[in-house]
Amino acid sequence: MAALQLPALLLCLSIAALLFSPSHSKTCTSQNFTDHKTYANCTDLPTLNATLHWTYDNATSSLSIAFLARPAAPSGWVAWGINPAGPGMLGTQALLAYKKPDGSTDVRTFNLNSTKIVIPSNISFAVSNLRTGYADGMIRILATMALSPHTTSVSHAWNVGSSVSSNGVPSPHEILPDNLHSVGTLELAKSSGTASDGNGTSSAAGPNGARGGGFGLFASVLIMASFVIWS
Repeated sequence: MAALQLPALLLCLSIAALLFSPSHSKTCTSQNFTDHKTYANCTDLPTLNATLHWTYDNATSSLSIAFLARPAAPSGWVAWGINPAGPGMLGTQALLAYKKPDGSTDVRTFNLNSTKIVIPSNISFAVSNLRTGYADGMIRILATMALSPHTTSVSHAWNVGSSVSSNGVPSPHEILPDNLHSVGTLELAKSSGTASDGNGTSSAAGPNGARGGGFGLFASVLIMASFVIWS
């Protein structure tokens, strides 16, 4: 009997380890900012290991965001933006940041109205407090965007690339599933205490914006392991 119990126990413990390994754990709630800025919501976006923090002020229709992602290469770029035309990349009013050869970072605005030519340009949203930084291998974009009054949700898109030319023109991103599916809906009407998962759905958040569910899964694994040991 013991010979049968040990493999089952090891299986249970392996499942528990997978559930709480870094690749499966939530990260946005552990991220901090050097200027001590805080946001009402944060979410781990479903692709490219990117995270988004945001606060929406309904009274002024302003959206403050912090987008964090790892570029596809050390000399690459990261980008996040809003698409007023709806879901998809084409038409996105983007904020794109990259690390320069001297180690500093730069951020520019791009109107992604073409799939072939992407150059810095003005976008349809007024942007203030636009800045960027680099830490722990991730590039950060922080900004406040003025939206139309009474906006309740926006289509947003994000992506990463591997290089930027000397005049600030980014290379195309990879044509991989994660890159092609880096779009979603941000539910702004759901105020502090909820978080959008980037796919148009939202779930109630626990303390500091963390979502529940992980502890319940862990408890289930422990109960299963106890049953195997004592059966």
